[in-house]
Amino acid sequence: MTRALVEASGRGVRVVALLPGVIDNNVVRQASRSKFGELLEAGIEIYEYQPGLLHAKVMTVDGIWATIGSTNLDSRSFALNEELNAVVYHTTVVGQLEQVFAEDLKYARQIDYKQWRGRGFFSQFLELLSLPVREQL
Repeated sequence: MTRALVEASGRGVRVVALLPGVIDNNVVRQASRSKFGELLEAGIEIYEYQPGLLHAKVMTVDGIWATIGSTNLDSRSFALNEELNAVVYHTTVVGQLEQVFAEDLKYARQIDYKQWRGRGFFSQFLELLSLPVREQL
């Protein structure tokens, strides 16, 4: 469900997360969006892909390292699901993944902190409802 780009420079680390803007379960969507505030305050850029469902799990780091596979970065995937990722240490392949990422960002909407804070009552209510089962989603 997530693609991420991580780049380090003399000014720090830039993290860009590309998440699905469309998801088939609104409670799951709201449960994941409930953590956006913490991420945005930490300086992470969050985008939601608009054209359709995004199911890729890809992360690139500094143009030289990537992981791609079926694993979500959550406790359920690590502890219970039989998930698998491949790690790639190859600048050409990682560069191609970053090009795909950059292309997909063109079709994404950036979420900012002010916008997230202004989400509606219904969204916040679904976030609260998801608390007891969040680890299972």
